[in-house]
Amino acid sequence: MTVVIAGHWERGWRAPLEEYNDWIHPLREFGLDDFWMSPVTGIDLSRCKERASLDEILAENPNATRVYVDEAATTNLGDFVHPENAIYILGRTGYSPYVTHKTDQDLAVKIPTVTNQAGFWGHQAAVLILHDRFKKGGF
Repeated sequence: MTVVIAGHWERGWRAPLEEYNDWIHPLREFGLDDFWMSPVTGIDLSRCKERASLDEILAENPNATRVYVDEAATTNLGDFVHPENAIYILGRTGYSPYVTHKTDQDLAVKIPTVTNQAGFWGHQAAVLILHDRFKKGGF
């Protein structure tokens, strides 16, 4: 089983060094020791694998099923069946890799809420996805 998180820094809103803690601590609760982020900021933290683009991250994780997390997806998280080997791909404010990268072979899931206005930060969405996977026995 492989579980990979790929996100994008919120560089316009927060400093990556500050945002790093919002990602790593909850991910470690689900047994993930590292995560992938784009773009390269140079913060040089050993548990964060920075790459210049999502394309580079995907190239380094070729055996994981791509799962885009986006409010425009048609599958609700409650109905979603997590693949055994997954790379969960999350965007950032003003950028959706679901729109720019998803192919017909990829999966996509949305997190339904009361207002459905895409109000989660990437790290918050990642925690909800991982908790759902945990509840469904995916770890």
